[in-house]
Amino acid sequence: MGRCSLWLLALMGFACTPRLPERAQILRLQKELQERLETHGPSSSPFLETALALVRAEEAFARKYPNHPDVPAFLLEAAEIEATYFGSPARAVELLRQIDLRFRQKSDVAPKALFYEAFICETMLSDTAQARQRYEDFLRYYPNHELAPQARASLQHLGKTPDQLLEEILRKKPLP
Repeated sequence: MGRCSLWLLALMGFACTPRLPERAQILRLQKELQERLETHGPSSSPFLETALALVRAEEAFARKYPNHPDVPAFLLEAAEIEATYFGSPARAVELLRQIDLRFRQKSDVAPKALFYEAFICETMLSDTAQARQRYEDFLRYYPNHELAPQARASLQHLGKTPDQLLEEILRKKPLP
């Protein structure tokens, strides 16, 4: 009886260990990144080194396990890091395109990725044509998504200067 229990315990222990060491590494790096953000700040070397390691690990995971359900979330996180901390919006858009093309309608991350891609094209790349296309794609694929009202509003205001937007607002709602 003791041998059987040990065997069962060993089998359960094996079943509970991470099957993908790369995924475990990503989870560890995510935690470490958060800790370094809180302790060192977003422009510190320790934070940026960890962020770079995380992006590389997430991209490698996506190449090695292209159909794994975590890939969209990992690529979205890598894109956010590229755009926010490394000032690489074009690279972020490349990663977000992968999510849209490979996981459209298959992942709950896909709508957020497509919206974020449009937002980056609009605000960081100043590419209104691409932003318009992505917002329109978003509304075509996800018309009832919680971000749909924001996508519609962004389309209405796309390419307008702050002065033009203010003028529009004042026309709709004149000051007393």
